[in-house]
Amino acid sequence: MQNMRKGVQIYTVREHIDTQEKYELALRKIAGMGYNSVQTYGWKCSDVEHKALLKDLGLTFESTGGDYEQMLNDPAALKKAIETAHFYETDLVSIGTLPVPLRESREGYLQFAEGINKIGAELKKEGLHLLYHTHALEFFALGDGETGWDLLFKETDPEAFWYCMDTHWMQSGGKNPVEYILKCKGRLPLVHFKDYKIIGGASYIEEVIKAFGEVGEGSLNWPAIIEACRQTEARSCIVEQDNCYGKDPFDCLQVSYNNMVKFGL
Repeated sequence: MQNMRKGVQIYTVREHIDTQEKYELALRKIAGMGYNSVQTYGWKCSDVEHKALLKDLGLTFESTGGDYEQMLNDPAALKKAIETAHFYETDLVSIGTLPVPLRESREGYLQFAEGINKIGAELKKEGLHLLYHTHALEFFALGDGETGWDLLFKETDPEAFWYCMDTHWMQSGGKNPVEYILKCKGRLPLVHFKDYKIIGGASYIEEVIKAFGEVGEGSLNWPAIIEACRQTEARSCIVEQDNCYGKDPFDCLQVSYNNMVKFGL
């Protein structure tokens, strides 16, 4: 059985990492809960000190980052991204979402895919992969039953371009998270775990008010999602909660961790 790590996207506690002292405390709290990996940013120490801290806490650094447009147009930015990934001993260089002008047309997604393949070809030479976190916008319908996600999946190099699928955003985009996790087998090292909650306050019957939720506190089928992650051979299931709605985000992370254990992860 695949031994998947349980991780945290540090964005969940972003309001608690504005100093190096707070950043270190946040990582210690996360490790103390039982989590063993992170996607993180915001450290104000050197990379050497940061790497040593992660090692001391037993936290795997799942991915480093790079700016898509900078890496596409500036060889120095691409070189820096490669060097940083090697330093942190990860094969994943993560980019943000596609540029706004490209999001709602077939031509835009094809242009994005072309850029991905250009960057990916250079990363592949170094044993690295470009990692992309999907939201709901990639499921924009382009016609003929095709979405932006479909185009990216078909038009990019599967050996160079991998996914970090997000359970909440797949559901928000009208897709079954289990189905899409399984579709990505061989290209899905990380899965973002966040629940999809329906909350009160609707003023008319057709209105649906959704919220981000702790794992196990919403409407998603977590046993099926976890089994799909195992079948897909994902490395890590990473909790990310975009908004905790006034609750302590560390408490929310603990709830998610406890529920993941309850679900057999």
